[in-house]
Amino acid sequence: MILRLLAVLALSLSMALPAAAQSDHERAVAALSSELQALEADPSLGPLARLERLQARQAVADAGAARRSDREHKLALAGVRIETARLAAEAELLSAQAEQLDRERDQIMIEASRLEAERARRESERLRLQAMAREEALQRELEQAEADRTAAVQQAQAETEQARKLAAARAREAELARREAELAAAIAADEITDAAPPPMRRDGNRRIYTLSGNAFASGSASLTAEAQASLRALAGQLGSGQVSIEGHTDSQGADAANQALSQRRAEAVRRVMEEAGVAPGRLKAVGRGKSQPVADNGTADGRARNRRVEIIVN
Repeated sequence: MILRLLAVLALSLSMALPAAAQSDHERAVAALSSELQALEADPSLGPLARLERLQARQAVADAGAARRSDREHKLALAGVRIETARLAAEAELLSAQAEQLDRERDQIMIEASRLEAERARRESERLRLQAMAREEALQRELEQAEADRTAAVQQAQAETEQARKLAAARAREAELARREAELAAAIAADEITDAAPPPMRRDGNRRIYTLSGNAFASGSASLTAEAQASLRALAGQLGSGQVSIEGHTDSQGADAANQALSQRRAEAVRRVMEEAGVAPGRLKAVGRGKSQPVADNGTADGRARNRRVEIIVN
């Protein structure tokens, strides 16, 4: 800017002093040339605005070769061209810097996106591993629960089987004991030759023989030898017809126990009758429990009468 002012001043002086004006014009042109050279030598601006710098060099050359009357105008135009070249170079530099900043920003954004994607991937992988760990833990728990359940079932089955075998063994022992008792009673009954059938009463066309409760051991379904001998005597004179054997108890004890006991006693009588020669198809055994008393259960004598087995011949 100072050089341009000097150039303008030199032009003004050349109008008053012709000999000095020539020297001032040359100095103004030299100043403009120097300003242009300084712009082109600037490492940041020199390579930029090539068209504007070319126009500025042409303008400086025109100013140096201008006629006296055109020198002021040419010098001013050259100064404008140089200033335009400087501004264009600065604008181009700023544009390049802006582009560089944009590229750097884009690169930063890309890197940020990459880092965010990497972070998201790592977080997803962490959650996946956690889910896998939870799934594996749950699977282990399920497997352990299944193993525990299987072990519990096997143990229960083993205990049930053991209990079943024990119950079967006890049942066999009881059956053997019963058979031994019945066999002993039968042997003893065979030795009794003067046994009489149980007492009989008639009910219409039916004959009812009553085997008293003392024919069995207390709480047992094993017949005494005397009772078996009496039943064998009865079997020999039954004749034809269906035979219903009904077991009865007194009211003492649980209903279910009384029912079961009455059924076992009726079955014991049926077996003796079969062994004595009565056809199995004629015999039917049923337990009545305490449901059909014939005497008062409030007295010992009444309860004794209620404990009985009735053999009903139709």
